Amino acid sequence: MKEKKATLRKKIREKRLLLSAKKIEEKSRLICEKILGLDIVKKHSNFLLYYPFKNEVSLLPLFDALKKADKSVSFPKVSGKEIVPVKVNSLNELSPGYMGIMEPKEMVNTENPSVVFVPGIAFDFKCYRLGYGGGFYDRFLSRGKYITVGVCFDFQIVENLPVEPFDMPVNLVVSEKRIIRRKEWNY
Repeated sequence: MKEKKATLRKKIREKRLLLSAKKIEEKSRLICEKILGLDIVKKHSNFLLYYPFKNEVSLLPLFDALKKADKSVSFPKVSGKEIVPVKVNSLNELSPGYMGIMEPKEMVNTENPSVVFVPGIAFDFKCYRLGYGGGFYDRFLSRGKYITVGVCFDFQIVENLPVEPFDMPVNLVVSEKRIIRRKEWNY
């Protein structure tokens, strides 16, 4: 199982790293537009985003739109093996943290988001996610009731992922081409 996951991680990460900055920007903009059209964005007010790392989908346009709509936005701050949502009013409040990923500078204004946007290396049609292997999001998501949205480029969606008991599926997966809803999720 670990070998299957490692092989898939490497293959998709390499493909993602080949994307040009222009392609990432175009596809990220399309994804953010799709997300802004979702009912969950209209009905909820607390969101956890992530800062793009190594050619991930950029949710920075979404950050701007949510702030303009007077929504509360947090980013994850790594503390040991956990992520803690910290409210951010400006991207200037972020600095390089764990693995060089931009995160809130201080552990103040912690939030309990209702909607969590989750990055990943790959997602499947059952809304399972293949992350980087550290378990940060699986641990975080297992401790609360959140609406979870996996965000990726369309080529990162595969038919089936190898799944272990601790792997947490998301409710929705959004790419530039489609939205996949988890069958068991009623919203």
